[in-house]
Amino acid sequence: MRKINAVAEFDGERRRFLLRSFRETLSRQSVIDMNSAFRTVAAVPPPRFWVSETRAAAIVGRMLAGKNPLEGMHPERREMYREIFARFMRLRAERKDASIAELTAEIVNGPAPRSYLACETVRSVIYKEKQRLRRERGEHE
Repeated sequence: MRKINAVAEFDGERRRFLLRSFRETLSRQSVIDMNSAFRTVAAVPPPRFWVSETRAAAIVGRMLAGKNPLEGMHPERREMYREIFARFMRLRAERKDASIAELTAEIVNGPAPRSYLACETVRSVIYKEKQRLRRERGEHE
């Protein structure tokens, strides 16, 4: 479980990616539909999985040991770890001598099929990033 106020090393990259995708999505809409825009952004394939290498390796290791660390997770997270695990098993078959950490690092830093974020999470991240940028520019909200 994530610690309160923990900041992932990829957080800035994720915020910039989501905001850029949001702006591109809005620019393509003839009629602005925010809910549709957030759903579209959640489905855009990101440049990496939005999980740390350490966390992914821990989950994959537990799955290899026959445990079910996915129980109780949000459905989007659970699906993301299943995708990571499937990729891990394929990669492990090719490179038997590589460690769990090496293989999961390669996987999570590679392209993901989608963000694996709920629409509400995407909305929250985008609004918070827009507020942060306004504060940096010294604009009042």
